[in-house]
Amino acid sequence: MSSKLPQGWQVFDDAEILAQQAVSLIIKQAKQAIEQRGEFHLVTAGGTTPNRCYEILAEQSDQAWHQWFIYMGDERVLPLNDPERNSTSLQQAWLSKVSIPQDQIFLMPTEMGLEQSRLAYQQVVDQVEKFDCVLLGMGEDGHTASLFPGHNNQDASESVISVTDSPKPPAERISLSYKILNNTRNLLKLITGEGKYSAIQAWLSGSALPISLPQAEQATDVFIDQAAWKGIISR
Repeated sequence: MSSKLPQGWQVFDDAEILAQQAVSLIIKQAKQAIEQRGEFHLVTAGGTTPNRCYEILAEQSDQAWHQWFIYMGDERVLPLNDPERNSTSLQQAWLSKVSIPQDQIFLMPTEMGLEQSRLAYQQVVDQVEKFDCVLLGMGEDGHTASLFPGHNNQDASESVISVTDSPKPPAERISLSYKILNNTRNLLKLITGEGKYSAIQAWLSGSALPISLPQAEQATDVFIDQAAWKGIISR
């Protein structure tokens, strides 16, 4: 496997530096969007590295939070405030600490149940002409959001899809579809940890893993830490 980075990829020394640089890029994109259109529409991701980004965002006191609009890429069908829900971490790490108006925070209401929450969230995202930034993480199998390898949802016409057989518990989730993940000006994919090397190797070899499929209108950036990249080039 070549050690040459594909276009749009950047390698950082560790996950902390990666998270800091990711936040810098998000803030840059937010300022550009607000300057040009008066609003910044961000789709958030779950996971350890995105959560660290949210903690760093919470420390930014000079942002025009009243012009930010927050959405979710996926959520687990669990009771409200369950610690395993992505929204719980999102609220605790960031949203409860900044002044984004509550009516500009669009959490996935999975406490309503699978199909009802899917339909409700579909009404939300269908109102958005285009997102400014979509944040994506990657699992060790190459999944992103709740789009898993081998699941037949690549051509879904719906904005939000139901997942009933997630290989990771809980089995029931809702997720933005590829159609909606592509409806963005910018994409930022965050990949950290040596356990990701097999999926990255498959991705770079041309496998159509879920993480590889979303592409933005303007820029698709892949931030990867040295631990994951060393895992690639040493094999």
